[in-house]
Amino acid sequence: MSSSQLVAVLQKEDVIPEVVPEDLHFAPLISFKIAWSNGKQANLGNFLTRDDTLEEPEIYFTSPSSSSHTASYTLVMTDPDAPSRKEPKYRQFRHWVITGLKVPTQGAESSEPLIKTKASTTPYRPPGPPPGSEVHRY
Repeated sequence: MSSSQLVAVLQKEDVIPEVVPEDLHFAPLISFKIAWSNGKQANLGNFLTRDDTLEEPEIYFTSPSSSSHTASYTLVMTDPDAPSRKEPKYRQFRHWVITGLKVPTQGAESSEPLIKTKASTTPYRPPGPPPGSEVHRY
């Protein structure tokens, strides 16, 4: 998926501007996927149940060919719809923060997950929208 296609999907789902401000002119350089040991994956716009996402997932991505294996990445998973999309008074509830992610030495397009060089700053907390709060974005 191209950078412009990704931005279009994020705009369609109101991630831009509700999570990422429009004035940042977000232009992603990498794409990533999140995968759980049960085979479930987070894809743009798909629906997963709490049971699908209970365990801490692995992170995979494709970085630009010019990226260095010494580069380090940070992933932040929030719930911009907490407790509900209609009343997001706890917007950006933090579910996971992990720093020090490194690309495996096999290459930028690896089937190996990113290497976690540090413990999570915020340990993984699976999604858990309250009953009746409709679909949440993470």
